[in-house]
Amino acid sequence: MSAHAFLGCPPQIPPEIQDLVHNEEKRTQASVSRSEASEKVLASRDLHALQNVASMVMQKKAKEVFAIIFEDGTDIVARINGSRALQDSDKPRAEIIRRIRSEANTTIPVPEIIFLENDFDNDVGAPYSLQKRIIGRMISDIWPSKFNPSCMNGEQAICAIEQIADFECQLSRFSNFDSIGSLEYDEVQNEFHVGPVTPLQKLSTLPGFYPGPWKSSIEYLRSLISTHKSTLQQSDWLDNRRNFFTYMNKANSPKIEDIDMEARSDHTHFITWYNMLEANLNHLDLSPFDPPHYPFVLLHEDLNIGNVMVDYQDPTKVVAVIDWEGSRVVPFWVGNFYSSFLNESDYSNDPKEQEIYRRMVETRDETRKKNLDPSLWNENTIPVLRSLFNLYQLVSLPPTCIPVPLFNTLLQNFLASRPQDEVDMFRPMLELGLGHANEASKAMARRFGG
Repeated sequence: MSAHAFLGCPPQIPPEIQDLVHNEEKRTQASVSRSEASEKVLASRDLHALQNVASMVMQKKAKEVFAIIFEDGTDIVARINGSRALQDSDKPRAEIIRRIRSEANTTIPVPEIIFLENDFDNDVGAPYSLQKRIIGRMISDIWPSKFNPSCMNGEQAICAIEQIADFECQLSRFSNFDSIGSLEYDEVQNEFHVGPVTPLQKLSTLPGFYPGPWKSSIEYLRSLISTHKSTLQQSDWLDNRRNFFTYMNKANSPKIEDIDMEARSDHTHFITWYNMLEANLNHLDLSPFDPPHYPFVLLHEDLNIGNVMVDYQDPTKVVAVIDWEGSRVVPFWVGNFYSSFLNESDYSNDPKEQEIYRRMVETRDETRKKNLDPSLWNENTIPVLRSLFNLYQLVSLPPTCIPVPLFNTLLQNFLASRPQDEVDMFRPMLELGLGHANEASKAMARRFGG
């Protein structure tokens, strides 16, 4: 049976493929995100079809996902990586999935990887992995919205959020790590350890970034600051800042009148600001929030509604969490506040949507209180840990495309639960930021939720 593409996919909607895993009575429709699949392929056992597909993907220099059905009815998914720059990206994903599946006390639904080839030197001609196909659809396709009449309702979404929040809590149980970085598996020793972060970890693409691993939170934060300082020295920073302002001016009011002057002013501000932040970190003690007091835990960096699959018949049942490439080991207070699946800026001003969002947040918070270690997560510690997460955001957000006032807001949130001597130490930074902000940049910050 030769390979051929599924034809006739309707435009502007995710392509649909027939489920051939079971019998005709159980045939169902499976939707694959447009960002992950460009073509559906029927392949024979000899993998010649995969080889043909791989050569096509390499020409596009991208990673693609394909539905593969063998002659005996076996239904799998092939992920083919045509990028040499990211040829190691599948390995950390596989290690994390392997670790999660090996734990008896977790219910996180992850793909089952059948085979992993991480080298270009193979019959396919590109790194690829084969995994069992999960029957479900992206929750983003049916997320509550007044613009989507066929979407799930608010109650169903809240049920799904409760499960996702529980999965995040379960990731915190993977905590026997001595460093911050990416998870690696030593086949010889048959054990996991923490190594440098992968090319798919968002910050790792920035110039001057040290990939770790890091033995402490403060060491990690210093590395991020050093990265941003290096970014500010790049010749294209001003152009990128101007492009950011031009884009924001299209929807922002009041608008920035002199984009070039604003970009140059921000550049000078950020250089001074990061120097002050770096100096203050040298006097900040975060050791009480590192091991052995607080563990380093696993984080799924992109745990959002675009990476969660639910059952076709029951949208309240989460059947898979996918795209673990950017996952890494982080401080406890980063992993348990990240919540990329609940971002207020994703919701409109519609009162009904705002009410759904409010209840989602309440559900997430209650799930955390119920499932996290109460000695680490309680009414006394939550404000302090939240302030530290604001510090992490303050340090990790790239200055190229973030309004200055948003950094001020994060700094104020961090200082809200810090001792007075630290407030006094950071006050010059706060005054510098407040003095630099103007009405246009404040309006931009409000669009970012600041």
